[in-house]
Amino acid sequence: MKKSIAVAMAVFTTTCSTASLADTLVLRAGHSANLSEPYQKGLEKFAEVVERETNGDVTVQIFPNNQLGNEREMIEGVLLGTLDIAVPTNGVLTNFVSELSIFDLPFLFDDRAHMYRVLDGEVGERLASTMQDNGFRLLGFYEAGIRHIVTQEPVNSIEDLDRQSIRTMQIPAHVAAFNEFGANATPLAYSELYAALEAGVVDGAEAAYTNYQAQRFYEVAPYLAEVSWTTLVADLIMSEQRFQSLPENVQQALVVAGQESADYERQVYAEMDTRIREELLDAGVEFTQPDLAPFRERAQAVYSQYVDTDQKKTLLDMIQQQH
Repeated sequence: MKKSIAVAMAVFTTTCSTASLADTLVLRAGHSANLSEPYQKGLEKFAEVVERETNGDVTVQIFPNNQLGNEREMIEGVLLGTLDIAVPTNGVLTNFVSELSIFDLPFLFDDRAHMYRVLDGEVGERLASTMQDNGFRLLGFYEAGIRHIVTQEPVNSIEDLDRQSIRTMQIPAHVAAFNEFGANATPLAYSELYAALEAGVVDGAEAAYTNYQAQRFYEVAPYLAEVSWTTLVADLIMSEQRFQSLPENVQQALVVAGQESADYERQVYAEMDTRIREELLDAGVEFTQPDLAPFRERAQAVYSQYVDTDQKKTLLDMIQQQH
């Protein structure tokens, strides 16, 4: 009798465990950065908050380093339903939501505080609504770093960029900006950049402190000109259809997690910038501070070219009013 009860209890326990596993919803999230970078830290916070808010009923698996495809492929995966969540660079998402290109302009934000006011205010709300109209649910705006110029020879002024081949992302406003700065903008896959610098295929690149250190670009481009030419935005997204398919309590958990993780990711980025700059100095990186006035002046041509709709003009006015 005791043996029968023990067997029954074992079966009951196994059945409950199996049912519990079956009831747990697993969401997959992908991004392009490595494990040490803020995207990863932000998504770890996101997963923690989702699990907390759903009492463990929903878990988030994180796939870094483009394991699930490059950023464009991950965006397409979100729309197709093969990936739940992604954090693409804003400039890549503009291929799907053109209004987001406002964030790709050079020297758009005065500083981080200005950017956060814009992202968390009416501009961010308007763009979230536009994204929803295009099939995306915005869960939060992450930061992707204040960008500088890293080169094999020092850049002390804008003239030092003349005819230098500088790697940029394949984002039209970025390409246009570096061409206006006098460089030869060279869109190139991120995965190919170290080898291209090492072989002299390109003379330099634009980068944030974080990826400059994480990818060890300083080994082949030991000069960093602190120009803060743009601060990149990254969009924490899932498909609107997938979001609406989830129970209301899970939707609410995702919204809470999105905001908490965005706040945390931005904090991590700012703290890492301060620490990494010191580490780069210790590693022998030479920093220069060219006059920014000529950069800002030439950047105006990019605004003339890419602020090309009434909606973008309105958004730009709103951003500039929040200085």
